[in-house]
Amino acid sequence: MAENKCRLLRTFGPEDSRTIFFLEQWDPSMSAIWGLAGPAVDDLRVSRDARFAFGPGGDTGEFPVADMDLGEQKLVSATTSIAFHPGKNADGEWTEEDRDWTSDPRGLAHLDEANAAGISTFTLSQRGRDDIVLDLGPMDKPLAAMNVCMEDLVTHWGFDPEQQRTVVSPPEIVNMKRVVRTIQSEYPAEALRKGAQAYFALRLTVDESGRVEACEMLNQTVAEDFDMRKHPCSVMQRTAQIEPARDAAGQPVRSYLAHRIFYRIR
Repeated sequence: MAENKCRLLRTFGPEDSRTIFFLEQWDPSMSAIWGLAGPAVDDLRVSRDARFAFGPGGDTGEFPVADMDLGEQKLVSATTSIAFHPGKNADGEWTEEDRDWTSDPRGLAHLDEANAAGISTFTLSQRGRDDIVLDLGPMDKPLAAMNVCMEDLVTHWGFDPEQQRTVVSPPEIVNMKRVVRTIQSEYPAEALRKGAQAYFALRLTVDESGRVEACEMLNQTVAEDFDMRKHPCSVMQRTAQIEPARDAAGQPVRSYLAHRIFYRIR
């Protein structure tokens, strides 16, 4: 448990050629980030798709291998629910745009530990390369530990987990198009000229009136010359119009809203 995330990690192989596998969450969710680093992934081709599978019968998906590292070791990473979840779209991503919050309330989202007991392996494959297979053991207790850790983090952030379980619909930015345009327009000109890219993970605290109480930078890769006065947090706080979270009775609830922002230069 860190200030803003939970991570569960296991190593495989001898000490001089260790492979590292981890699960990581930045906010309560039905999904987690998985990562695999070490000699086992050295031969994977960057910019070529690979496929992961939690088995038997768990979540699967394809993702592009990016140029990333964990310390001095090559890293591959993607997002997963571990146990199979039918709420993915055709691209293997979770979307809440068309979600019916009445029949499927947000509550305090968590990983599906109950359906992970029969999942015990992780397989990573890429065309032209040997499969990488890890014997993880039953995944129900690891996911239960992640859920406990994330609930503790929610408390640490100043929220009551029991109250968050009553949330039917999360906070919603109702002028998202304007917010997106503003964030795009305020990307640093010098960084744009150099083709420098950036990634931000943000968590907003939204009060009962829809006001942004706080905006936390959870994780960031900042492009050179980024004017922090034009940082996405600043844009959110001065521009975003937010409908607050609500419980089943329609009453507003102070809650959180997590966002990922990628600046990609094309």
